[in-house]
Amino acid sequence: MSIISAVREYIASCPLLGLSDAKKLHINWTDDKADSHGIVPDGDIITKKFLNGGGKHQYSFSLFVRKFSAVDFENLRNAEFIEELQKWCSEESLAKRLPLLPEGLVPLRLEALNGMAFEPDKSGKTGLFSIQFNLYYNEYRR
Repeated sequence: MSIISAVREYIASCPLLGLSDAKKLHINWTDDKADSHGIVPDGDIITKKFLNGGGKHQYSFSLFVRKFSAVDFENLRNAEFIEELQKWCSEESLAKRLPLLPEGLVPLRLEALNGMAFEPDKSGKTGLFSIQFNLYYNEYRR
């Protein structure tokens, strides 16, 4: 198991995405069809080292979602989707319902930040929306 696998399973479980299988949540890409989803990892940094060699980490990734966006009504719904996804993430984090990380890694909290329209497709019918996330966790070594 890896961190990205755990994140994929966790994000795929979000009821707002409507995914029946985590495999429909792509890694590093999205399909060109509406309601395609993809996670792009952005890095894992150590924010504080522990004496035993472990430490506090920040794992960053973005969720990309392709949505219909040809008219204002659809764009309003897309903005509301981003707000609801950020709210879901906050509620899950407060309730300590976090990704199940590999052994030795303990999740602390998850933040959803900077939700935005990323880019329209060439046809103008769909747009790619991005939500940035930070997963904070502790690594414990024996």
